[in-house]
Amino acid sequence: MIRTDVRLVRCSNAAPPSRLPGLDRAINPYRGCAHSCAYCYAQDVTRFDTDRAWGSAVEVKVNIVPKLKKELERGLKGVYGVGTVTDPYQPIERKHQLTRGCLALLRRHGAEASVLTKSDLVLRDIDLLRGWDSVEVGMSIACVDERIASVVEPDAPLPEARMSALSTLATEGVDVYLMAAPILPGVSDSEEMLEKLVEAAADAGVRRVMWDPWNPKPMASVRLRLALEAASMRLGADAGKAEGSTRSALAALCRSHGMRMIDAF
Repeated sequence: MIRTDVRLVRCSNAAPPSRLPGLDRAINPYRGCAHSCAYCYAQDVTRFDTDRAWGSAVEVKVNIVPKLKKELERGLKGVYGVGTVTDPYQPIERKHQLTRGCLALLRRHGAEASVLTKSDLVLRDIDLLRGWDSVEVGMSIACVDERIASVVEPDAPLPEARMSALSTLATEGVDVYLMAAPILPGVSDSEEMLEKLVEAAADAGVRRVMWDPWNPKPMASVRLRLALEAASMRLGADAGKAEGSTRSALAALCRSHGMRMIDAF
């Protein structure tokens, strides 16, 4: 586990415009992420503390809730993506509860929200999510094999805990989906692993699976390669071709289990 330094900062705005399809605004209560996922390209994209190990620093936007309140009161509309370049339910959320504060405001103002996480901490806020017709929660799980997950997602909750959280949310009537990403070629893309992933999602009550192919970036690629080599694993040689066949296999499995697969982009 990487030791994480926490810095308290102030943001100039809470929900800037989002460039992601289907999302109009982005809410990221934190900068950096203590889940330390080896494949995460957020550091490449945001250029956050590029001289430090990913996961070793997190900024807490201590004023994001009052900022969001003012922005919502000005009548900003659209779909709010919560956790587009950070995990809104990483461990520091237990103390600061900034994600909870933002969600409470969004619900109060009748906003549409799309939450993405890889943490079962989201269950803490089930009182806010339950009965909110314009919210969805995506859970990122690309592999149910705990050995692989412990290598590439060293400080994130285990896949079993995340799948259980999905099941609980679905049972409570929350609109959920599985983010099957990144499925790593040569590591977690075997037919057996994909079938186990889809079966577990179906058993959890998931009806939508989102496919987002692995998006290699320079820093993330080096970090992932080193993590896999340390565990005597490596990516497949022909990643581009492998991703095409993986998408087809995943789509077929989803159809066979009565689920719909959608593309992230």
